Amino acid sequence: MMDAKQKRRQLFATLAAFIGNGIFGFSFMFSRIALQVASPFVMLMYRFCGAFLLLNLVAVWARRTGRQDWLRFDIPWKSAGTLILLGLVQPVLYFLCESYGISMTNATVSGVIIALIPIVALGAGVLFVGERPSWQQVLFSLLSIAGVVVMTLQQSAGGEIRPLGVVLLVGAVACGAAFNIMSRKLSARFSALERTYVMMLVAALVFTALALVETRGDGALLLAPARNGGFLLAMVYLSLFSSILAFMCLNYAATMLPVSKTTAFCNVTTILSVYAGVVFLGESITWVSLLAAGVIIVGVFGVQRN
Repeated sequence: MMDAKQKRRQLFATLAAFIGNGIFGFSFMFSRIALQVASPFVMLMYRFCGAFLLLNLVAVWARRTGRQDWLRFDIPWKSAGTLILLGLVQPVLYFLCESYGISMTNATVSGVIIALIPIVALGAGVLFVGERPSWQQVLFSLLSIAGVVVMTLQQSAGGEIRPLGVVLLVGAVACGAAFNIMSRKLSARFSALERTYVMMLVAALVFTALALVETRGDGALLLAPARNGGFLLAMVYLSLFSSILAFMCLNYAATMLPVSKTTAFCNVTTILSVYAGVVFLGESITWVSLLAAGVIIVGVFGVQRN
């Protein structure tokens, strides 16, 4: 039996997982705004460089105050290789696979494949962490995925579906599942802040290099988006909330909760991205999509209860 303190920690971790995935739900809208001004690699350079610079302020404060909890910051850089690998998996490889995979398929295929992250993570949790979900958790996870599939089909789109795009989306699913497993295992050695810090550092370096290659080092092209107010507003959300806060929440949740419960909230992102499109971008929604959203919520709640 868990005592009151353990129950409180699990509640905070559950809220953190929900908040992290909820933030991601609105990031698609802000990414679309930013991509009207900048190319994908330039946008990602601004996003993760901004996040890394802001996170340094948190790291300095945590170091000076001597925090020893999830905000501890005292990275042993000589043994930080696993943290660098974590950063390469998420966000670098995940973003590359997802972005190019979406561009080579359509909304239906990409939405359905990405929705598989929770169930793939469940299987990976059994293989690599020794966590065995109950049959009820597996059932409710599948129910949540079914809701995402129905909601995605309601937004079905035509367009060419290239095999390479499907392969890349499967790679994104593997990266998403691997991130949850790796963060869970590394939580015994590194705090949530330390994991997030190295993730942002790796992403900032990689996407800056890719942006420089893409623009051939043209400073005018790199600096042009910074003159656009809408782009800067989008970067505030994507850097501060969708990179720092969201990944801090997910890394904290991975410290306290089994993989089955942290990944169950992944499909909440789909609900909120549709909601953002309807409310802020004037997109339409059907009753079937609303029913599918209810199914997703029931599935997520069922995983948490069992």
